[in-house]
Amino acid sequence: MTMTTIATPFVKWAGGKQALAPELTRHFPRKFRQFFEPFVGGGSVALSIAHKRTVICDANHWLIDTYQAIRDDWQQVAAVLDSLVNTKEEYLRIRRVDPATLDLPTRAAHFVYLNKTCFRGLYRVNQKGQFNVPYGAYQRRYYDPSNFAACSAVLQGFTIRHGDFEAGLEGVGPGDFVYLDPPYYKLGGYSDFNRYTPDQFREADHLRLAAVCRELDVRGVQWALSNSDTPLVRRLFDGFPLVSLTARREINLASAKRDISELLITNYEPAASARNNSAPACGQFGESAAAS
Repeated sequence: MTMTTIATPFVKWAGGKQALAPELTRHFPRKFRQFFEPFVGGGSVALSIAHKRTVICDANHWLIDTYQAIRDDWQQVAAVLDSLVNTKEEYLRIRRVDPATLDLPTRAAHFVYLNKTCFRGLYRVNQKGQFNVPYGAYQRRYYDPSNFAACSAVLQGFTIRHGDFEAGLEGVGPGDFVYLDPPYYKLGGYSDFNRYTPDQFREADHLRLAAVCRELDVRGVQWALSNSDTPLVRRLFDGFPLVSLTARREINLASAKRDISELLITNYEPAASARNNSAPACGQFGESAAAS
């Protein structure tokens, strides 16, 4: 089968970059040895770059299992999805099932099913790690077979890891490029959208992330990081170039009606890169020679 479909995210994800990816990638370097994305989430950036040597990672174990299942045999995942009906009763039944008791294709299918039928595609767990989003009553397809196939093809060359972002950066070195898209530092008030796992990404984690970025800079690793435009974020990355971008939130009901300014922070000069780069097509990022 000839692959003509461009791979796009197979799940909806809070903070997903599908709409913003063309603008983001204009500011990325064009050649690098390996690409690392340690907060992969919905995978918009990694799938659009489609670099041959890519390492993706996420702290959400169920999400990472789903990437692995779609890479290894997307048709098995699709077959399970085809057997599930979109009703509140079925949804609640699936939600009660412990994913750890299932084989990999069924576990992945349950993840996609819940994502596509839950309220606004939100992923949220309680302190026990149990998915607890209510039913959304949406009548839509769970998946697109051509997109599953395209994602599987792109993922063949990926190293897929589960763990903290530091685990996702193991093996990074000079000549590599890292894109970091952590759960954003909250703009104000309480946010459920950091609760992707029982252990939320808190202020101390943002401080740790900033320290890791400074270490990568010293080691000669290029990186770009997205985060909310807040005084704390600006203070943590003081001295690094930043670009203000406009994004629209797709999941948060309160903010879906307005555009929000966010930051793209880099340890290289992004303006020069953007002047010379139009938004690249899928897979147009080149591989540089290994650094000596």
